[in-house]
Parts: sequence; C-alpha cells; structure tokens
Amino acid sequence: MRRVAVAVLTAVMLVPLVSACAPTPTASPQSESPRADDIVGTWTVDGAFDTPEHPFVAFADDGRWTASDGCNRVNGTWDLSPSGVLTTTAGPHTLMWCDGVQLPVAVALADSASVEGDTLTVTSSQDATVTELVRTDDSDIGLQGVPIGYWVAIPGVAAPFLSISADGTYTGNDGCNVINGTWEASPDGTISLTPGATTLMACPDTDNWLNAAGGVSLRNGTLTVQDAQGEVLGQLTSPPDT
Repeated sequence: MRRVAVAVLTAVMLVPLVSACAPTPTASPQSESPRADDIVGTWTVDGAFDTPEHPFVAFADDGRWTASDGCNRVNGTWDLSPSGVLTTTAGPHTLMWCDGVQLPVAVALADSASVEGDTLTVTSSQDATVTELVRTDDSDIGLQGVPIGYWVAIPGVAAPFLSISADGTYTGNDGCNVINGTWEASPDGTISLTPGATTLMACPDTDNWLNAAGGVSLRNGTLTVQDAQGEVLGQLTSPPDT
C-alpha cells in the first residue's frame, strides 16, 4: 500500500493551441483548447481496483469538481477561460491510505489538458506526470448521489463536521465531542448512520445536535442531518475550497 496525501492547491493549466500542418483537404483538423463543455462529465481510468469505489474525476457545469483515488474524495472548484487557462482549487478531505489511482493529485497539480474524443489527458510539469482518463457513463462509477467527503456546518476551527469515507465509515465532531460510526446507503437515496464510540466531554455552550445524527440525505449540494426518528437536526455543506 502507498500513502496518498492530497494538498490543498491551486493549479493553473495552460492549454496550447496547435495549428494544422497543411491546408489540404486531408490535413488533420486544427487542435484547439478544450472548451468547458468538453471537460464536463465523469472520467475514469481502465483497470480493476481493490478499493471501496472505482477512481474517477467528475467536472460539473457549475464550476465544481470531485475526484476519488478509490478511497478518498476531494472537492474543489474549476474555471476554464476562453484562452484555455484552467484554474482549480481543492478543499478539505479525508487522507486514508489507498491502492487506487491518485486522480485528486492529478487534477490538483495539472497545468495542461487536452481532450480528444472520449479521452482527457492531464499533464503536470511539477512532477512530470501524464494521466489519461476516459469518459464514462457507468452508473457504478462517479458521485452516485452518495455524500462521500467532508461536510461542515459553519467554516471555523470548532465547527461541527462529518467526514464520510468510501469504506462505509464516518468520523466527525459535534463542536465538542468526537463522533464516529458506520453508514449504509438505502435504495431511496438516504444514508443511515450507526454511531460508534464517542467522547463525552461536557460543553455547556455547544449545541451538540450532530451527536444525535441517525441518517443523512443529499440534495442540491446540501447534506440534511436527521435523528433516528427522521426529525431534521441541521444541515451541512461541502466547502469547495479553503
């Protein structure tokens, strides 16, 4: 196994324009900088992986991206200028060891990209890596509506948060006590939480509502937290960057 560590980075991707070689009818068409529409979608790598989920990168049309190495998911923002400059940011995330593919790192460090058909190539001059991805519409690969990642109530050092991992576990903090447990997805899209051990510190000025979480549901980028009886306790969001 190898350690996967994803830094919070801002990557600028410069995509060159390459002219066609000759103005003949059989000449190769001009290669242009990829448009935003060319990048939007879910991309993956070929192969089988013994990881909780298949590695992928998803670029959304609202300027957000999500990538997984097979164990950890990273969320961030992206923007592609008309000249082909891609700017990305990355937010907080889990750091489990993983035997997948470091696609979150590839996106964070990439400084050039090209799209040819259903193949997206991202290149990093910083660590001299080239990553080739293929477009996929496989329903078993990608976000799947499962809220894996880092979710926080209000940005801040002591803010309540949940970190939901692809291996079926979660950890968090209600603003005072550490919480953890396991989760399971239901066919209706809800996620049931089974609490594990927790600390029992007394924090009189803290509303530890997250400690009573029994389930969550994801809608429009907001994670709604409910107790075991279905009563709404509060909401969390995934910070796009720091």
